[in-house]
Amino acid sequence: MNVSAAASFQVPYPQTLKANTEKAQPEKFDISVMDDRLRLTIEKLRAPQGVARNLSSEKLNEVDDFLNSLESLSGFYDLPPLIESFRNSMIRHHAFQADLVLKRMEGIYSDFKKDLQSKWSGLAHNVMGFTVAEDGQLKVTSPPDTLTARDEEILNTLLNEAKGLQPLTLKHAKAVIELTQLDKPQFEGKVKLDLSNFHKMIDYGLLLNKGALDLESPDSWLDQLHKKAEKNPIEKKQGLHIEA
Repeated sequence: MNVSAAASFQVPYPQTLKANTEKAQPEKFDISVMDDRLRLTIEKLRAPQGVARNLSSEKLNEVDDFLNSLESLSGFYDLPPLIESFRNSMIRHHAFQADLVLKRMEGIYSDFKKDLQSKWSGLAHNVMGFTVAEDGQLKVTSPPDTLTARDEEILNTLLNEAKGLQPLTLKHAKAVIELTQLDKPQFEGKVKLDLSNFHKMIDYGLLLNKGALDLESPDSWLDQLHKKAEKNPIEKKQGLHIEA
């Protein structure tokens, strides 16, 4: 997957939120009174390169919120660039993994369509795709009034029984959700994506039928999110935001 870098932006970390006129030097925050979870996340961020950190976008956001709540970053000036660097690394990792998974899904879905044509030819001619439901199972998609309830039941069963397709698709969906949480400059305040609404946002049948595996392709998962942004439409073909 070709991950294109977006225009540079300033990370919105306040260096000083309030002027302290009473003291020449601001007091340092006592890390010993910090929440254990938060303190552990900060320790992992500061760990030497090569040490396994096991950090998620949720944990990074907690550190963000903590920094934004301080009157001064004294004692924590190192954290904003560490968070930014770690987010960029995570975006690259998740984008790469998602690309590998999508390529495997492409082959399985191609075999699924051939099998459908040979065994269920009456269903194969319908215009349809598939997505991930809230429970993680695959769910057929189609234009209104295209499939009967029985057709949908059969296709849902066949999709979930296609060897490897359901776990791979769920894995890809979770990677996409994580990417939208990590790539704040592009998605924050514009797209809220989780398993509860994923089926409304991304259609894998559309993506795979069009061969839209590359992020800049029309009908890629990123393009579908652009089109369905809740507000402030995202500039198309921007790619994932990674600071140089």
